[in-house]
Amino acid sequence: MTHLKAIDMASLAARLRWGAYAAARRLGVPGLLAGGLVCALLGAHALHLQPEGERLDAERAARAQELAALPKPGQQARDGSMTLQEVQQLRSSEQAYSLFQILAQHGMERKHATYRREVEAKGKLRRLTVGIAMSGTYAGLREAMRAIANQPMTRIESVSIERERIDSPNVNVELRVSLLGPDT
Repeated sequence: MTHLKAIDMASLAARLRWGAYAAARRLGVPGLLAGGLVCALLGAHALHLQPEGERLDAERAARAQELAALPKPGQQARDGSMTLQEVQQLRSSEQAYSLFQILAQHGMERKHATYRREVEAKGKLRRLTVGIAMSGTYAGLREAMRAIANQPMTRIESVSIERERIDSPNVNVELRVSLLGPDT
């Protein structure tokens, strides 16, 4: 504190005024406006955006904890697979919905789906063929297909996989699945 008294405030103020005048002459009006805008943006970031971002991060973390605490849809003690008897009690439309749940659980994004019904085994069974166009990662597709193949009375008829670029992890998929079951 004693060293601050030794500073000549008048000469310091004069040097600062001269520095501001020289900068204004070099930058001109557009440069001064840009400098003022930069200072205003830095102030807005420090006073408004950064605290709001921290609040949003804290809220996102709290929501993620709440979401993690919720039970997963469609999960059962047997890792989501169903027994033959449980599948026979389902209608084919409910089976198709479970397919979409499996795909969503593995990160596959459905674009559109087509449905076709056929009668098999002398009218006692009905086949619902579902064509699904989707996109996602190749690893997610493998896991989803493994889970679908483990479902009783469900058969993967065909798969068409297309990758836009060789180094891209995302794939576009055309999947056709047949579901057998009584549909009354």
